Amino acid sequence: MSLRVWARVLPGAVLLLLLGACASVTPPPPTAQSTTPPVVSPWEQRVALLTPRQHFALRGRIAVEREREGGQAQLQWAQQGEYFDLRLMAPLSQGSFLLAGDALEVSLTAPDGKVYTAPDLDTLMTRHLQWALPVAGARYWILGLPVPGRPTTQLSLDEDGRLTDLAQDGWRISVLEYQNVNGVDLPRRLFLLGNTLKLRIVVTAWTEAPH
Repeated sequence: MSLRVWARVLPGAVLLLLLGACASVTPPPPTAQSTTPPVVSPWEQRVALLTPRQHFALRGRIAVEREREGGQAQLQWAQQGEYFDLRLMAPLSQGSFLLAGDALEVSLTAPDGKVYTAPDLDTLMTRHLQWALPVAGARYWILGLPVPGRPTTQLSLDEDGRLTDLAQDGWRISVLEYQNVNGVDLPRRLFLLGNTLKLRIVVTAWTEAPH
């Protein structure tokens, strides 16, 4: 075969060899994706479990201390989403106060049957009781949780991943004791410290566990 013929044949032969080599190479198997689930701490599990559960009911006691004055009352609290029903029953036949409402309006029914309304609970309670329970935040704190989406500092947990201390919205919240309710640990004793106000809450019974 002449050199001129080789010059015509050789490039095609080289191309066929290269194509054959490429076809014979087996592509590497795809890299296996890790199936190991992420590690979730006990605290993260509690937050995920309890934060959506804003329907609950409880009975207990509340002690109020403001500067040099104080008092206590029996407490009944029912929460249904944004709506709350809060009953404060003072000792020695001093009567009961019923507070109810949501984020738009709240009402207070005094022992004499008179009903007062206001846009928010803080205004209403301060006006008629000289102290106020911050229900918007306390509906989460009473479950041993911070308010979602709000700045939080000084958050402390115990060895079981349960909240023991928290600062949020101008309040210091301490959970002093837990109790097991249908397999879930919920606060039994709490201490709330505001600017000039100290609130001690003891939950004697969760009559309806959060769901």
